[in-house]
Amino acid sequence: DWQDCSDGTSPFQCGTVTVPMDYEHPDGRTITIALKKLPASDSNAEHGSLFINPGGPGASGVAMMQVMAPMFTEELRGAYDIIGFDPRGVGQSTPITCWTDDEIKQSLTDPGNGDISPTNPLKGITSKNVPAQDKIDRGAANAARCAQHSQVPELLDHVGTRDVARDLDILRATNGNAKLNYLGTSYGTYIGAIYADLFPGRVGRVVLDSAMDPSKRSGGEIRAEQITFSEGALRQYVEHCQAQNGCPLTGSTDEAIAQLTAFVDGLDQAPLTVPDSDATVNTQDATAIVQQYAVEKPDWDALTAMLTPAMNERDGTLMVKAKQNSGEAPPTTVEAAVSQANEQIMLAAVICNDNPDAGSTASDWDAQTAAEKKSYPFFGGTSSAMDAYCRGWGHQGKTPPQETHAKGSDPILVVGITGDVQTLYSWAQSLAGQLDNGHLFTVEGYGHGGAIGNCATAATIDFLVNGTVPAEGATCTAEPRQAAGGAEG
Repeated sequence: DWQDCSDGTSPFQCGTVTVPMDYEHPDGRTITIALKKLPASDSNAEHGSLFINPGGPGASGVAMMQVMAPMFTEELRGAYDIIGFDPRGVGQSTPITCWTDDEIKQSLTDPGNGDISPTNPLKGITSKNVPAQDKIDRGAANAARCAQHSQVPELLDHVGTRDVARDLDILRATNGNAKLNYLGTSYGTYIGAIYADLFPGRVGRVVLDSAMDPSKRSGGEIRAEQITFSEGALRQYVEHCQAQNGCPLTGSTDEAIAQLTAFVDGLDQAPLTVPDSDATVNTQDATAIVQQYAVEKPDWDALTAMLTPAMNERDGTLMVKAKQNSGEAPPTTVEAAVSQANEQIMLAAVICNDNPDAGSTASDWDAQTAAEKKSYPFFGGTSSAMDAYCRGWGHQGKTPPQETHAKGSDPILVVGITGDVQTLYSWAQSLAGQLDNGHLFTVEGYGHGGAIGNCATAATIDFLVNGTVPAEGATCTAEPRQAAGGAEG
C-alpha cells in the first residue's frame, strides 16, 4: 500500500510489508519491512521493480534511496520502479534497539571513555591490542542490552542473510514481479547470491557489485584476506616512499613498517596535536588515514607529506586535516545517533547470525592475533576479532559458508574492482566462477561500488534494461567517484 512518505520527499513513495519473523514457523510472530520507491519516470515500469541494497550489513536501503537516485540514468528510471528496503532489524523495519532515548541523548554530549555507548558500540573490537576475552565480554554486554530494549528481542536470532533473502522474495511477490530484478552493492551482493541459490528460478536481472564470496563468509577468513591485501599495498607504499628524498621511514622495508607501526600504536598514549587547537589524532585515526592513502585510494606522496612532520616533529596538522576531511564526523542529532548505533550493532549481528561458532577459545584467538601481528605488523592481529565478539553475542547461525551455484538461473552480472580493499577482486572472480550462469565485468582501478556512477554504468544499464550480457573478459578503467554503498568489515 504505497503512500506519500512522511518525510515529505517527492516523488518517492513509502510502504511496509509484513513477513514472518521465523521462517521455520511462518504462522508465528511477524515483523515489518520498510520500503521506499522511486516510481518509474514514464509511469509504466515495463520491467517491473528493481530492488536495491547498498551494503553494510546494517545500511538502510530506505535512507540511501535519495543519495543513489541521482546516479540512476533516465533509461533505468524509465524501465523500473526502483525500490530500496531496510533489511530486518535495520532502520525503519522492525529494528534491533539497544539504548534508551535518554542514553542516546547523553551520548551526544558525553560519548564515554571505554564504556559501551551508542556512538561506538563496537569500540575495541577491531583493535589488535585488546584481548579476546574483552571482545567476548563486549559481545555479551551488547547482546544483553539489545535483548532488554528491542521491541522484538527474539529477532536477534533471525537477522541472518538467509532470512533477508526470504524477505526479499516476499517483497518481489507483493510488488507483482514474477522474477527478482536486483542491484546489490558490497554486502548487498551476499543477499543477492543467497537469494539466487535459494530461488534460482525466480532470478531476473541481477547485478552483484563489488561482490563478496559466500564460500568465504566467515568473519575471520574475510578479515584475514583483507589484511594480506592491505599489508601488501603498504609495503609497496614504503618502497615508494624510501625512493624519495626525505622519507621518514628508514632501513629495510620490514624495519620501516616496524617504525610506522610503533609510531601509530603509540598515538593512543600520546595523540598527535595541532598548535592552538584541541583536535588530535589517535591510533584509530592514524590507522584509517594510512589505510585510505596507502591502500584504498592511493595518494602516496600526500601520505608521506603527512607522516614526515608527524613522525619527525610530532606535528599533526596535516593528519588532523585529513581526519576532518574524511567525512566521518560523530553524529550531532538524536536521529543520526540512533541510525549510527543501529547500523553498527546490525553489522555485527548479521555477521554473527550468518556464521556458526567454530569452537575456538580465547587463548586460541590471542595466539592467532600474536602470530598475525608478526606476519602483518601494521594491519594484522584483527582477523579473529569478530569471531570472539560473536561468541559473547551468542546469537549465531547453524549454516556454514558454502559455494553458491544458483543452478538454472538467468544470467547474473558480477562486477569487481581490481583495487577494492573492502571486497577483494578475487572474491568477485570466485563468485562469478561459482555461479552456473555468472558473468564477470572487471573495473580496473580503485574504489568500492563500480556498477553505477562509474565506467561500468553503461554495461550495467544495458544488462538491466536490455538483458545484454557483457562479453567475456570485459573491462573498463575506473573513474573517480564517491562510493554509494556500505562495506562490511
